Amino acid sequence: MSSPVDMDVVVPAHNAEATLAVCLDALLNAGALQERIVVVDDGSTDATGDIARRHGVRIVRNETALRPARARNRGVEEVGGDIVLFVDADVVLARDALARIARHFEDPSATAVIGSYDAAVPDRPRVSRYRNLLHHYVHQKSPGQAETFWTGIGAVRRDMFLAAGGFDPDWESIEDVEFGLRLRKCGGHIRLDPAIRGMHLKIWTLMSFLRTDFRGRAIPWARLIREGRIKAGTLNTARSHRMSALSVLAVVGGLAFLPVWPLAAPMAVAGAGAFVALNAGFFGFVGRTGGASLLAVAIPCHAAHYLSALAGYIVGRYAPDVGRARRRAARAS
Repeated sequence: MSSPVDMDVVVPAHNAEATLAVCLDALLNAGALQERIVVVDDGSTDATGDIARRHGVRIVRNETALRPARARNRGVEEVGGDIVLFVDADVVLARDALARIARHFEDPSATAVIGSYDAAVPDRPRVSRYRNLLHHYVHQKSPGQAETFWTGIGAVRRDMFLAAGGFDPDWESIEDVEFGLRLRKCGGHIRLDPAIRGMHLKIWTLMSFLRTDFRGRAIPWARLIREGRIKAGTLNTARSHRMSALSVLAVVGGLAFLPVWPLAAPMAVAGAGAFVALNAGFFGFVGRTGGASLLAVAIPCHAAHYLSALAGYIVGRYAPDVGRARRRAARAS
């Protein structure tokens, strides 16, 4: 790298043959050195390992899939630089991303830096474009000090990563969020720089993103609140998000009781109006970026996103955490 900052790159990859080549090409074009890139081949059964070998990068192989938290931890064990940059195997970094990251770490007070997905997602279904734009919009509106870490494009000082204990597999799906909380508790400072960008190539379906919202995001997020790790009403549970979820619930309830309750129709209309008003900024951004056809998909997808998240929050906040207790018991034995 042209920067004096001592940085290694860790890319966890499980059956990533569709995107890994362009991911590695982008890293090399951005100035990363082959010997400073570690691909953790996490039990892949496709050509992931062959692609990594053709690019001349370092490869660590897990014979069985250990999931991203353990894969990233394994990658950190293999590097020795001052800074570790995590990049997902389906992310194509912008050419200036590494230089931007390096500049942050020239400041000794910077513990970690995260970036943002780019708005451009070529040749992807509209559901995937909606999901990508949602992430992009949130990060673009939240520059500066961040509450949590993010592993899509996220760099951290290696000594602070180790001091905080690395990623905890028990928080799979939000292990980066949970790690960020521990990192901040250790005195770390996390910066969000929206100008550090990468194009996200993941293909989402309606069911995959609803499953992620419910099981992979809302349930563990609610458990963090239940355990007192974060406060209710912050970040993804802020008032605007709660109001959006309740407005969608009003629409669904109004439509369900339409045949039997005179006030059902006004309730549904009021809920729809509130939902659009609460999310007018995001919907305007989607319309400007992808036009009316994408907006027509984004509005119902966004409503489903809030309903799924609300259901997951209720389960995670108030239902017994049987699965996590079972995992802890298994490790103890």
